[in-house]
Amino acid sequence: MCYKFHQLAAIAVFMALVTACDSTAEEVSAIEVAKSESAPTVSPSVVHTAAPPTVAPRQPSATATVVVLTSSPVPKPTEVVQVEADTMATNVVPVSSPTPLATSTTAVTTTTPVVASSSSYRTFSDSLQEAFQTAVDTEFAAAVEKASLSVAVYTDNTMWTYAVGTADTGVDISVDTPILIGSTSKTFVSALVLTQIENGFYSLNDSIGTVLLEHPDYASFDRSKVNPEVTIRELLSMTSGLADYNENIKGKVGLFSATSWKPADNINLLQSPYEMPGAFKYVDTNLVLLGLIAELHGGQDLYTLYRTTFLDPLRISAAFLSPDTTPPNTARPYDDLSNYSGGFGNLIDSAPYSFEYYITGQGRIRWACCGIISTPQNIVRWAYELYSSNGKAISESSRSILFDSLSEDPVLFQGSKQNYGYFIAKRTFTLPGSIEVNAYGHPGGGGGYSSLLRYSPQLDLAVSVLANSPLKFQGACEEYAPRSCIAAAIFGAYTD
Repeated sequence: MCYKFHQLAAIAVFMALVTACDSTAEEVSAIEVAKSESAPTVSPSVVHTAAPPTVAPRQPSATATVVVLTSSPVPKPTEVVQVEADTMATNVVPVSSPTPLATSTTAVTTTTPVVASSSSYRTFSDSLQEAFQTAVDTEFAAAVEKASLSVAVYTDNTMWTYAVGTADTGVDISVDTPILIGSTSKTFVSALVLTQIENGFYSLNDSIGTVLLEHPDYASFDRSKVNPEVTIRELLSMTSGLADYNENIKGKVGLFSATSWKPADNINLLQSPYEMPGAFKYVDTNLVLLGLIAELHGGQDLYTLYRTTFLDPLRISAAFLSPDTTPPNTARPYDDLSNYSGGFGNLIDSAPYSFEYYITGQGRIRWACCGIISTPQNIVRWAYELYSSNGKAISESSRSILFDSLSEDPVLFQGSKQNYGYFIAKRTFTLPGSIEVNAYGHPGGGGGYSSLLRYSPQLDLAVSVLANSPLKFQGACEEYAPRSCIAAAIFGAYTD
């Protein structure tokens, strides 16, 4: 009886979130319709998986440059600083991976990590801080269906953070409240893959059939659906021609109720045969394959690779979407409640499942593509370290490859024409005075959350906007969706 109830609940919840969730819809106008991304809810079953298989890591080639990561800058003694409550380094303490290193038949109890906010930073001028806050308050006040907005702006050890709204029923949002960043998580995948390429593990032109040949799950893939000739480059640029496993609704319902799971199970949900590579098609199948490749050649699970390669050295804090690693104070998702009580509100309060139930399934289906939880203060620093010439996340040569990967011709991405590359999108904002500013990054969303990450090389300024609601409507600026309205207003204020 209990099993049958969970099966029915999983189907009902899944269908609700297919309706309620939107992928990474960044721009919305009166005549634009955002593409829907399925983000099913979950089964309460424990995630069990074997250790990620590995090949013997190759030594870097003679010409490869090993990326050296440094800690975040600290202010000079004479500079005015903004002191946050937590003055410790921004590490996740502790974090265990949603893909444990040992096969288990029982739940493993771990301490839930806390997403730390930073130590000390310089502050922007009072006039800029006022302009930044006005940009956020204007969009928040104009939004009809909303929960909260949490925003950070960063350049060269100068930080501004601000949050307004509700994190959960009866709980106000704060700048330290963790929020799911959705597909903005993809920026970590491309950074990791480019780092492994630079270290000589494989190349952009290597095929799936070559780099995954030694993975024990590779033999389970249907070759009519997974083209072994697809290259790393085509996976990164969303031009692989592979279908989207998210289309298999029935299969995903089964995935959420399964008593065991591993990332390769997502690939085996594919129903449609592949097409020839070349055309842009935004599908999360590419991300799962890249995650499997990174684990195989990196010798560790994906989230351990993130921690050791980026988060710990850069003193950036993030948690990962699973029952064992999601902070308890993570902002709850707010969305359309037409499948429950009606109206708009807290999905967890209204639906017949717990937050743990929700994040278990989300952690499975969003593995690699969208599974990071953090705060804007941490994510805005990630943008700066990744995209700025002053950043230390990747080497100059890898950063050049990343920017050069942008398509020459814009593609239709999240409701607007944008140049798209290795999980990086370019958007041009026209500011007052006809000033044009190019900004790079990646939006995210789905399941009652939305995010936007943008960095402008012209201004050397990064902006992170996180929300625990979809914000799928035109913003008060009447040019973009609310998140992009905020980014444009902040860029505009900074240029004055």
